Amino acid sequence: MKRTIVGLALATGVALITAVPAQAAAPKADPVKALKAQFVPGKGVKTTATLRMSISGDPVITARETGALAWSRSGVAASDKTVKFSLDPVVVSALEEGDEDGAALKDLVRTPTRQITIKNWSYLSGGLVAGSLPEGKTWVRGPRTDAASLGGPSVDLFSPGTLKTLLSSASSVKNGLAKGTIKAGKLPSRPLGFKASQKVTWALWFDSKGLVSRFTTKISLPMGRGETIDFTADSRYTGWGSTVKVTEPAAESWVDAKDLDKELPNVPGMPESLTEAPK
Repeated sequence: MKRTIVGLALATGVALITAVPAQAAAPKADPVKALKAQFVPGKGVKTTATLRMSISGDPVITARETGALAWSRSGVAASDKTVKFSLDPVVVSALEEGDEDGAALKDLVRTPTRQITIKNWSYLSGGLVAGSLPEGKTWVRGPRTDAASLGGPSVDLFSPGTLKTLLSSASSVKNGLAKGTIKAGKLPSRPLGFKASQKVTWALWFDSKGLVSRFTTKISLPMGRGETIDFTADSRYTGWGSTVKVTEPAAESWVDAKDLDKELPNVPGMPESLTEAPK
C-alpha cells in the first residue's frame, strides 16, 4: 500500500475552469483536422498548466507545470515536463515532525519534479521521488502513463477521438470558444481516477487556425457532510509546429520503480501501475 499524501483525495482526479477571455477569434478550420495535421515527427507544441485542489473552497495544493510534447504520425510520441508543487500554509503547519508522509511532502515542494515520457516508459526525477532514490541514481523509470499529469489525472486532449467527443458534447460553440459538460465514461480514454459517471465541466479556446490555445476542466467530488473535493486545471498551448526533441535519461542514471527499496509517494499522476512492467 503506497503512502498517502494530503489524504487519498489527491490521487483522485483533476479539473479546471477560469474566466473566459473577452475576445477570441472564430476558428477557420475543423479543430480535429487541424490537430491531426500537426502530427509531424520532430515537431510539437509547448505547454503550461496550473492545477489546483481545494476542499470546499479551501486551497490545499497547487501544481504549476511547464514543458513540451513531441509528435508521432498518430499523436504524442514523447513529452518532457517539469512541475512545481506548493502547499497551502495551513497544510504545511499541520505537518508533524518525524511523520513519513510529512517528509515526503517536504521533498515534493522543495524541489521541482521532472517527467520524461518516451517509448514505453516514463522517467521521474526531483522532489516527487527524492526520498525513494538509491545512492547514485537520479531517475525512477516506470511504465508510460499518457493519461496522467504529475498534477493529477487529465483528459487526453491530443487524442483526436477525445477532441471530437468533447466538441460533439458542447453545449455552446461561439467565437472560438466551445464549452460543455460530459461524463468521464463517454471519453474514449477515461481519465485516471475518474468514475464513469463523474461529470467533467470543460472549455476549449481555439485560434484562427482551429488549434487549441487553452483547455480547462473542472470536477467536484462529494466527501460527505456537504463537503467537496474540487479539482481545477488550466492548460495553455503555444508554439504549435515548433521543433521538439525529447531524449531518455542515461541508462546508468535510472532505477526501475519495481526495484526500489522505498515506496513512492501516492500523489497525483502516480498510478498504482507505475511499479508494474508494461504490457
